[in-house]
Amino acid sequence: MSSGDVKGKTTATAQLSLEDLVRGAEKTFDNAERLFYEAELLTNAGAVARALCLHQISLEECSKVDNLGAWAVSLILGFDVDQEKVLAAFRRHAAKNRTNAYMLEGSQEEKDAKARGDFDAARAAFRQTQEAFHETSNTAKNAALYVDWADGAFAAPDERITTEMLAEITKRNAAFLGYAHNSLKMLRRLQASGDMLRPRLARLLEDMEKLRDATPEDVLRTMNDLLARFIEEGKQALKK
Repeated sequence: MSSGDVKGKTTATAQLSLEDLVRGAEKTFDNAERLFYEAELLTNAGAVARALCLHQISLEECSKVDNLGAWAVSLILGFDVDQEKVLAAFRRHAAKNRTNAYMLEGSQEEKDAKARGDFDAARAAFRQTQEAFHETSNTAKNAALYVDWADGAFAAPDERITTEMLAEITKRNAAFLGYAHNSLKMLRRLQASGDMLRPRLARLLEDMEKLRDATPEDVLRTMNDLLARFIEEGKQALKK
């Protein structure tokens, strides 16, 4: 690479530590918050389309905090992580939107499938939700920035982005910032107490693996019980 290449890019990436992941999550969350407040400034100035774009980017940053948390758990448990693939996913809008889709309320099809114990159908319905969420999010972000051909005519951003669309994404972004903040707090706890939590995390994953052999109607109840036990044991251990 020449000296004129983008600052921060290297030909080889060293394996990141847990401390690196925590610092990265802190910077990512800080950027998500700043984007939210800057979007609010644009909203107050009447720049509806541009405000929506910043909220969408903020949402994508929130998803990266969650992914860093999953990566941290893998490091603590000693799992092999293909770092280049993970970092590549961080740069893909589709991957970020698909991660955020886990925070959405399930579709009626997904709820109905879970109610009758058809988890294959529930997963299929969720995948449809993921794809639709990414398509809608990405289309709105592009519409907020560019003039495009739509419905038989050229349309400017302020002709395609409505105040209702902005209100919806603002509400969602506020909620997702809360989720991301919780993920950041979890990461900090992992950094402080990783050695203590490692055996509990390993046992939780082993127990969840056993759920593959459980009957469908028992899966959700058992998983909730396992998570509740893990959280309670963690609280007690931290008190000690």
